[in-house]
Amino acid sequence: MPLKIRVKPEGKIFAGGAVLKNVGNRPADLLILSDSPVLREDYMMNIERRDESDVSNVYFLLQVIYLFKGKDKPMDNLVIETVKSFAKLYPAYESDVAQIIGLLEAKETFKALRVAHAMLAQYEKDTQAVMPDAVPNSVSVPLLENT
Repeated sequence: MPLKIRVKPEGKIFAGGAVLKNVGNRPADLLILSDSPVLREDYMMNIERRDESDVSNVYFLLQVIYLFKGKDKPMDNLVIETVKSFAKLYPAYESDVAQIIGLLEAKETFKALRVAHAMLAQYEKDTQAVMPDAVPNSVSVPLLENT
């Protein structure tokens, strides 16, 4: 099923192994005709951000599985076990993790990534609320549990 996507001016998307950039000054409409992984710029995480927190590590791992079509590959079980271990360490995210695991088991990797994206946004919001003048994003901040 084709996917229609609008890319804002100067916006980037990842589609089927390539990063595409709208170099125009108006939004561009694209139609993806193949079954390829597609991510908007706000969903893309560079490897440098992966180690900012345990939540970002989980997100990056799910991004890799989605982008490289991790369906029924040996890595899938390793990812699920890693995410389960994360839930044991951070019970505040238990419900999100249960949802992610269910989606991974159903082979819905993008939906799992979307849940992780919301989880990462909530973590970043919580971190900023605790430390509003905190260090920039390039420095690792330990995960704070809700108590």
